[in-house]
Amino acid sequence: MREEILLKARLLADGVRIENDALAGLGHQYKEQLHHLFEYDFDVHKTHLAPSELRLAGGSIVQVRLNERSPYLILRERAGLYVECGGKRLSTLDWIERPAFYSRSTSFGQPMSTIAELVGEDCLSVCHTNACITFSNKKECAFCNMNFTPRQYDEVLIRKRAVEVGEVMAAAFGDGPAKHFLITGGILPGNQEMEVLVTYLQAIREATGMTELPGAAIMTPPPDLRQLERLQRLGLRSVGINLECFDPAFFKAVCPGKEERVGYAKYREALRTAVEIFGDGGRIFSGFLAGIEPKERFLEGVQELAEEGVASIPLVWSPSAGTLYSGHRAPYAEWYVEVSERIAGIMVRHLKRTARRQPDPVRCVRCQHQSLLHDILQGRLRMFKSAVA
Repeated sequence: MREEILLKARLLADGVRIENDALAGLGHQYKEQLHHLFEYDFDVHKTHLAPSELRLAGGSIVQVRLNERSPYLILRERAGLYVECGGKRLSTLDWIERPAFYSRSTSFGQPMSTIAELVGEDCLSVCHTNACITFSNKKECAFCNMNFTPRQYDEVLIRKRAVEVGEVMAAAFGDGPAKHFLITGGILPGNQEMEVLVTYLQAIREATGMTELPGAAIMTPPPDLRQLERLQRLGLRSVGINLECFDPAFFKAVCPGKEERVGYAKYREALRTAVEIFGDGGRIFSGFLAGIEPKERFLEGVQELAEEGVASIPLVWSPSAGTLYSGHRAPYAEWYVEVSERIAGIMVRHLKRTARRQPDPVRCVRCQHQSLLHDILQGRLRMFKSAVA
């Protein structure tokens, strides 16, 4: 399994090339790439004809990141798809099946695939606002292309009606593929983001009949942190508040708009308050753009957050088109495997201390297409659960 995790890291850090014959069935039988949040590809391509993810032979789900300079090439032969490097075959693979709701429309006539996308095999992702206020004074996060992406792809809706989000949730959960959801979006002025989230959650409850909502909001800290209780009362299970970089100096340099509008200290306080309201055991998490700050400093931060009840999700960095980091180089795959293995060890040790059996209730190996953590955790947690059973 470690070899497959290493291959996943390589495909994420270096991207892939795809022969045209390998694209058969995309947009019909297999799930096409959508642009509900960012452009993750190294190269801009004005076409829908690109796969969203791939599934390696051992089951790992990998986000497809197109890169015409990548050494990794996906081809089709009579027996199926495979990936090679330098003429050496590395693994067979499959594209992810296209969910039925992608072919349906909302009551307003809007294609459901423009409202939300299925991430991996089972997570419905909604971007409430495909724009971020930090771009207005050129203080956007250096890795982000949120305001760039809508200018490249016609299917991007800047905002979505709450009632349509509810309809798509009902369809995606009703058809079977969706087991949990994520709601995220750009930073909005004042308390607007909280109000949007509340409206969305109310619409989801009404449309689906669910009162305990199997999802998370990845959000900016609200001005009044006790406002997080509104989300908890509506049945939301989890909250993500992304630091992106743990070291305050890196946070300020990489995310100047977050520092200016909210501040590092408020982000840390928000994570602690969220644990107080929602509980620990993985219910509160912070995403990190792993590979920008020094490894040991980052891992110190992961340990510190774990002690506060916060799970850390290290994402394999893609220096994507339209970002300030476009053209930069992410660390090599081996770096990501080592870091993810050490983070998995920190999480399991924390679980042992707190006697928790479920580390992260709204994220799983079937949907974590940008991170290696859950691929590594699934084996370690099986051993851990056997030990505490």
